[in-house]
Amino acid sequence: MLSCLREEKEYRLSDIAQRLDSSIQEASKHVARLREQNFVEKNPSNGYYALTTLGKLVTKLLPSMEFLSENKEYLLTHNISSHPEEFIERIGELKEHQYNAKVGLVLSFTQQVISEADKFVLLMSDHSLIDSDIVFDIERDKNRSLIWRIILPIGNKIDWQDLRSYAKNVDTRIEIGFSREIIAGIALNEKVAGLLLPDLRGSLDFKSGFISSSLSFCKRCQDLFGYVWKGSEKTII
Repeated sequence: MLSCLREEKEYRLSDIAQRLDSSIQEASKHVARLREQNFVEKNPSNGYYALTTLGKLVTKLLPSMEFLSENKEYLLTHNISSHPEEFIERIGELKEHQYNAKVGLVLSFTQQVISEADKFVLLMSDHSLIDSDIVFDIERDKNRSLIWRIILPIGNKIDWQDLRSYAKNVDTRIEIGFSREIIAGIALNEKVAGLLLPDLRGSLDFKSGFISSSLSFCKRCQDLFGYVWKGSEKTII
C-alpha cells in the first residue's frame, strides 16, 4: 500500500481506496495498520492521510525490496555481491525490467543493441565477442559513426588487425578496456540496456538476464560499466 502514496501529498480515505481498488472499509484497515507502524499519519485539521518521515524512507526502499522479491529464485543461483556497495544500494533502479531466460537471448539482444544504436555501444563480457560478425559488421555500420567501449578480461586474445580494418572502413572509434574482474555482463546503447549476473561459480550466465529501456535501469548499467571501465587497462583504436 505504501507504494500507492506519494511523498508530498495528502489523501482522503476514498482516494486511498480508489488507488488500492478496494472498499473504504478495507482501505481503512490498511491505513490503521500503517498508522500503528508510524508509516502514515492523519492531519487532524482536514482528516487527510500522508506519509510520515519514516514512511517516506520506507517507500524509497520499496523498489529494492520488490526487485529482490520478484527475482528471488534467480538471485538464489546468481551472485550480485561482487558489485560495489553503492550499486547494491541502487538495486531498486533495476525494478522496471523484463526478465528473460531463453536460448539465444544474449546473441539476439546484443544484435539489437548494436543495430539500434545511434551514438554509442557499451559491451562487457567475460569472453570475447569481438571476433564475431554480429558485433562488427562493416556493411551495417559503414554509414554510422558510433563510439564503442568494450570491457574484456585481461589476457583475452584479440585479432587486432581485423579490428583496425573494421575501424578504418567505418570511420569509428573503438576503445577496449581489460579488467581483472568482470562482475556483470552488459550490453547498452543510449536507448536500452541488458544486464547479466555471474552464477555461483563466478561465470556469467548467458542463458538469462534482465532487459529494460527504463532510464533508471539504463543509468545504473551505464554507471556500473563506468566503474569497471575506470579501473581497466585501456587501448584505443
